[in-house]
Amino acid sequence: MHCATVVSLLALVLLAGPAAAGTYRWVDAKGGVHYSDRPPQLEAVVGERDALIEEALTLSGVRRTIESLPAQVRAGAEASQSPLPAKERAAIAKIIAEAFRPGPILASVRTAFQRNYDAMQMGLALAQLRMPVVRKMTELEVAVNAADFGQKLRAFAAGLKDAPPPEDRVARLAQLDAISGATELMLDIRVSAVASTLKILSSLMPPDKRIAPAQAEVMARDLVSQQRDAARQEMLLIFLYAYRDATDQELDEYIAIEGSEPGRWLQGIYKKALLEALTAASEAAVRQVDRSLAPKPR
Repeated sequence: MHCATVVSLLALVLLAGPAAAGTYRWVDAKGGVHYSDRPPQLEAVVGERDALIEEALTLSGVRRTIESLPAQVRAGAEASQSPLPAKERAAIAKIIAEAFRPGPILASVRTAFQRNYDAMQMGLALAQLRMPVVRKMTELEVAVNAADFGQKLRAFAAGLKDAPPPEDRVARLAQLDAISGATELMLDIRVSAVASTLKILSSLMPPDKRIAPAQAEVMARDLVSQQRDAARQEMLLIFLYAYRDATDQELDEYIAIEGSEPGRWLQGIYKKALLEALTAASEAAVRQVDRSLAPKPR
């Protein structure tokens, strides 16, 4: 899930809501709302390992997010302000789209769950993912991958100038960002993307003008580190748009679930595997550009 997408079959303690202080609110599988003076007990889903992993990849929105990568990456490459001729830009965009094919990336994430499999954590995470509110939040997150998202986000941002969001709404979304690690993941992915771009551009230069791969990594980290505050504001804007149809109560439930042990377990494996897979795809694109387009020494 852009945020990475974990919610619950039985919601955990709410940070705010209509219940009195010291009480717990939870929702059963049929959508019934209950209040109690004790926290609900999650019942772990039981099943065959690979089947549960596949269900988690689907319910969490991970599968659809990865399947949308080629179009997003290619669009970004084509829209970049590169000094390269149009023919070379088109060739690079094609290479990048090929490198970011969904199959290998999804396979890497799947393998990571197989290697780090914990039956109890997966069972609890699936119990969370099956809850109706999870499905709603996941759909809101997956919608961010739409082709016209950028255009809609700009229009939404323009509207906020005349109708700024309430402070408590901003605080909730900032808390969700901190718990989910969405901004940090975006920055890590950005470092990988910038480093790969530098390597690609370097490979197109004469051999004596190229920079070392390690230097490209350092330059990328230095550049992206300067964007941290701006990235948090960018993620806040994305969250304001993505979750605009979610109630404060739903956000409170989601925040609690994101911070739960099974939620952190699922997100931790997914984010690490995704970053590694995207880095590998970027490196593959660099190698292909070097083979196909780099000037050969005379």
